[in-house]
Amino acid sequence: MEEYISTKLVNSQAWKFYFIMLVWPLYLVSLPIILSLTGWWSVLYMIFPGVYIFTWLGYLMHETWHKYVPAIPNDRLYYILSWMLLTDPQIYKILHGFHHSQVNTWDDTEFHPLGRINNRMLRVIYNFFEIFLGIAFISLAATMVLPHHEKYKAKYRISSSITAVIAIIFFLGLTGCAAHFIFGVGVKTVVASYIASIWINSFFLHHSQMMEHANLIVEGDYNSRNIRTRNLSDKGAAEKLFLFFTHGDTREHVLHHTLVNIYSRPFPGKVPMPAESVYIDLKGYLGILAEMLYGTVPVIK
Repeated sequence: MEEYISTKLVNSQAWKFYFIMLVWPLYLVSLPIILSLTGWWSVLYMIFPGVYIFTWLGYLMHETWHKYVPAIPNDRLYYILSWMLLTDPQIYKILHGFHHSQVNTWDDTEFHPLGRINNRMLRVIYNFFEIFLGIAFISLAATMVLPHHEKYKAKYRISSSITAVIAIIFFLGLTGCAAHFIFGVGVKTVVASYIASIWINSFFLHHSQMMEHANLIVEGDYNSRNIRTRNLSDKGAAEKLFLFFTHGDTREHVLHHTLVNIYSRPFPGKVPMPAESVYIDLKGYLGILAEMLYGTVPVIK
């Protein structure tokens, strides 16, 4: 890691992990009153700062799993950030290593919880829900699959799921009650604002991941599969805007798979991209979504 990015520079990122644990609850407390005052114009607030904060939270949780920043208590923060993301920490903890080893194959259970769906109509239905419901749908599918999957069921603990449910209820209950007592908003407003914001966040976060891996099946060895990971070009205005909202992760994502030990995401341009890197723009990504909704899966050999 020292070859490209110093440990000092990496440790300078530590403040972000504590900052996000402050601003995400503050956003949730403020959201219901914004909905109450502005109606569905509040969707703009849900996009910014909502999406910006939520995707940041997701990436920082990912960073704690990899233990990229030595200066923070990664294991402890991983659990806290996972609960704030409204997920069971064990799901990602079990699956993310397999995402790296099996990337761009049907065996990547983090990205393809049901594996290959051979029936075309069922695949189209599944793809529809993934595209429009986002990471929430994939997380639910993984939660249903893991307790019964031959490879993972021995690692799955129902106690973790129960703890996660309690932690999530406590977290949302605390922010919802704070919104009610501080701003006088009703329960229906709190619930409606949270559901809308969580869906928008889930949609944006997962599409940043789908740009990298969706409908991408590569036949070949580990290196061949890694190098095919897609990157979003930053040459267009729309692409730049998307990268802003998702903190640039998609711009150089192939580095995360080809040089997994290097914390490259917050430092664009510091690590040279592989010569074979694959770039797409948003128009190209819409073509990938069209393939998914038609039920076709191109296989790269």
